Amino acid sequence: MGAAYYIVLEKQIEGLDTMMDGKCLSRHIEFLDAAARQLGVRPLSEFTSMDADAVADILGDDVAGIEVPPLQQFAAHDGLATVRALMPGPEAQPALHDLKDCERILSASAQHDVAWHFQIDI
Repeated sequence: MGAAYYIVLEKQIEGLDTMMDGKCLSRHIEFLDAAARQLGVRPLSEFTSMDADAVADILGDDVAGIEVPPLQQFAAHDGLATVRALMPGPEAQPALHDLKDCERILSASAQHDVAWHFQIDI
């Protein structure tokens, strides 16, 4: 199966399908983050955040005693800057479909001024 990155919006946007595969993004995140740093934009993995309930769903009983930082939300424009900077590069090609989904979702999010974050499904 494997891990997958997916976008969680602060609130729903009527008519917007936020489904994305995210597995290629997960497999290539280190290369994409390195490319983002070279391009001078924020790495994709830095947009990841999870609330305590999501962490508990993943870790189960192992979450006891772990302090989970508060959920962070990010401006869609910031995510779009990274996604659009990465898309033309050769590092992005294996994850291009996921990046296009990110661009679609974050474009709508920016139009509606809705914050977001990446979450990881394992």
